[in-house]
Amino acid sequence: MLEQAKANNLDKIIIDLFKHTVSVCLLILGRRDSGKTDFSLLIMETLAKFDITKAFATNIKIYESSFPIEYITNLEDLEFWCSNTPGKKLFILDEAGKSLRRRTPMSGLNIKLLDQLQILRKYKLSMILIAPHEKYIDSATLGSDVLDAIIVKPYFKNRKVALYQNVMENEEIWITEIPRTAVKFNTWDVAPFQKDSPVRKPNFKDEQLNILWDWSNGMTAKDLGLDRQTIHRLSTKFIREVLKRERDK
Repeated sequence: MLEQAKANNLDKIIIDLFKHTVSVCLLILGRRDSGKTDFSLLIMETLAKFDITKAFATNIKIYESSFPIEYITNLEDLEFWCSNTPGKKLFILDEAGKSLRRRTPMSGLNIKLLDQLQILRKYKLSMILIAPHEKYIDSATLGSDVLDAIIVKPYFKNRKVALYQNVMENEEIWITEIPRTAVKFNTWDVAPFQKDSPVRKPNFKDEQLNILWDWSNGMTAKDLGLDRQTIHRLSTKFIREVLKRERDK
């Protein structure tokens, strides 16, 4: 029979997993809207609250938090952050099934991320990987030499329940009455993650060029606080000016 732990014991489970291990790899599984991302940020929040981990980063867009969280969307910046940030660190990789795809094990990001995972852990980096199902994750990631624990959110209509599986200790515990995280985040964000760092943004003096750069590098009109007509007008104006310069050369 499985052990059961209510929310008042959840802190202990998280602390026991992360405090006595320099680097933890935790996989959180569950279908859409089961509360995977919320739970991952609750774990991060708990580690910050009890000062178990010193630095935090994720590819999830965070709106509000009581502690600093870096926004990292590529492996190059993650490596730089790890090597230049002292102490124990935690990185949450949302949509990990896109970065560690089982169906494309030889993709550039797959190979690089799996190669670097062990190296990054030497920088005292712990990772939480989030995916709908383990079938989306490359089998190399699921090996006992990398993975320490799994949390499964099995119920679509009950976000307060999860099954905790400690791979190293070979134990399973049902966790109930899980609270929501106080961290505010974008639940609809696609959580991008790629191999290389994007080109650094130039220091434009023209605010319109700043807007066009951000828009052309993935930000939406809504992100920029503008409507689509404004973006269309600015981009048309920019294209017209470039073509005119080329014509007059």
